[in-house]
Amino acid sequence: MEKLVEAARDLRYLLDRGYRRESAVTFVANHFRLNEWERHLLARCVFSKEEARKHREKIVGIREVRKRWLAVDGYNVLITVEAILRGEPVIMCEDGIVRDLRGVFGKYRFGEKSAEAVDEIVKAISKTKPKRVTVLFDAQVSRSGELARFVKERLEESGIRGEARAEKGVDSKVARAEVTASSDRVVIEKARMIWDIPAYILRRRKEKVLKI
Repeated sequence: MEKLVEAARDLRYLLDRGYRRESAVTFVANHFRLNEWERHLLARCVFSKEEARKHREKIVGIREVRKRWLAVDGYNVLITVEAILRGEPVIMCEDGIVRDLRGVFGKYRFGEKSAEAVDEIVKAISKTKPKRVTVLFDAQVSRSGELARFVKERLEESGIRGEARAEKGVDSKVARAEVTASSDRVVIEKARMIWDIPAYILRRRKEKVLKI
């Protein structure tokens, strides 16, 4: 952990001075000889002070979601919630957003915890009473259409007015909503407000989360 803390400090120093994220992460990770898990943590969870501040300013609670249009970055949220249910590490990152370290987005497969994770997400959404809900899954990932139909059925069963679809260009589309659920930094930059569904689920389950 001491090595990882030092690496995070050095990366933050470079980001604060305007170095490109990808190059800075590679440089620091190679310097400290970090493994794949540690590299993934740096890439996802360490930010410049300015970027972290901007992200935190967009985070809202369930009261702000109520009676607003909520768009959910499907795979992004689902994969993190599955990690929580599996007991895998999730991190409260410097910008106040919970992220997983699985890195399985493009290779996602519906597994034993997937249905339970969908139910947890739908249950969280139902608590907020949004005006409407849009859940989008990247169409380039195998069987996204089937997953979207499954989520839509769960929304309907819970009496939630919403839709779930597999589409291209998910990042820009979910960011157009009044409130967006995603931990993707590109999406957060474009979004007006961010609701962190995995963080809400962690609090409701009274589970601890690692911080960096």
